Amino acid sequence: MPLGGEHSPSRKQREFARREQEILSAALSLFEGPHWEQVTVEQISKKAEIGKGTVYKHFSCKEEIYAHITISFTKDIFDAFESAETQPEVIDSLKDIIRIAFDIFLNHPAKARVSFYCKREDYRGRLNAELRTQFELLDEQFQHFIGAILQKGIDKGLFPNKPVEQLMMGLEATFDGAISMIWNGDVSYQHADDQETYVNIISEYMLAGLVGLKR
Repeated sequence: MPLGGEHSPSRKQREFARREQEILSAALSLFEGPHWEQVTVEQISKKAEIGKGTVYKHFSCKEEIYAHITISFTKDIFDAFESAETQPEVIDSLKDIIRIAFDIFLNHPAKARVSFYCKREDYRGRLNAELRTQFELLDEQFQHFIGAILQKGIDKGLFPNKPVEQLMMGLEATFDGAISMIWNGDVSYQHADDQETYVNIISEYMLAGLVGLKR
């Protein structure tokens, strides 16, 4: 018997989990397009080669599919943050985290676009209590992780002595705006090297903004 009296998943449970992942993978492949919000459950079921009713056995609506994609994507981001090499200097740590975030969002645009949608308050208000709680816990985890780094910078006199939440607002708004501009083609950089330059400029701007607020 497994330690702690826990039982291994049954064959039926493993099959259910496998089918759920197939649905999510099918949805993501369809969400790669520019009109991803118009993708229907029927289209997802056809892509996954299952019946529409089977999709509803796993997800009560399309917005629950969005939620599961975003929750998994956010956990992957945290894993990347935590696995990053810890830098002795606060600025370097924050720079690495910003870079990791840009790389993940730009390399996984479908997941990232869905995650942007899932930040909307009207969307979260339509979710069931369990999913809302999961989002709230992830938000708290993010705020604690980034907040601890920012607080360390405040304590060292690098950043202004303002509420950490205010500093995070500026970082998030700048990051989200930069990602949206890249997605929308609103920047003149069309090649990989140029996009790299753009990301570096924005990353430096975000850090300079924090330091500049001290003045």
